[in-house]
Amino acid sequence: MYDIGFDRPEAHAIRKDGSMYYAFYVPQWNGKVTLRGLSERAYRVTDYVDGKDLGTVRGPVATLEVKFDKHLLLEAKPQ
Repeated sequence: MYDIGFDRPEAHAIRKDGSMYYAFYVPQWNGKVTLRGLSERAYRVTDYVDGKDLGTVRGPVATLEVKFDKHLLLEAKPQ
């Protein structure tokens, strides 16, 4: 889904129990991240480390405007 040589920030994705989990890594980021691998439906996105609700996106590919340092860990849960 993501290519470490071309995609920025570095991204990893895992599907578990119908939800998608994303890990983004970069020293500093302010911009869009792409959530790939989603089904064609709505998802509630949460920063599960800080417990912050980041809103709703729609698959199969969604973008989200974010700002973070070092890493961002997200859960995209089907609605």
